Amino acid sequence: MIRKCTLFFALSLVSLTTLSAPEHGDIRETKSGIEAWHRTVSGWISPDEFFLIEIKRLRGPTYGTVENYPPYDSVHEWDTLIDRLPDGRECPMVFFHERWRRLPDVLGLDERLRNYGGCMDVFRV
Repeated sequence: MIRKCTLFFALSLVSLTTLSAPEHGDIRETKSGIEAWHRTVSGWISPDEFFLIEIKRLRGPTYGTVENYPPYDSVHEWDTLIDRLPDGRECPMVFFHERWRRLPDVLGLDERLRNYGGCMDVFRV
């Protein structure tokens, strides 16, 4: 009976730990802003660092940091770039399903990451 209780207790602790562990792209508020959990580094990092890791994972940025998009005929699926808006804010972009999209949208990230930096206004300019 003691073994069964010990086993149940141990499994319960493992379950609780698993349930409370952050997932890739989770957000937390800090005094200096927001941080995102990245599975590769197993830690909380700034959104800028998060996006840089994701762009590099896609072997980019293919076109670097730009103010103008490359010609449509030269772009391939999963090409990446960092769109710099006139005010200097930036948004990571990925060519996905025949058009440029915000990387946080393609990755299905939290709304706060979708609106981080220049991403909120990237299509307004």
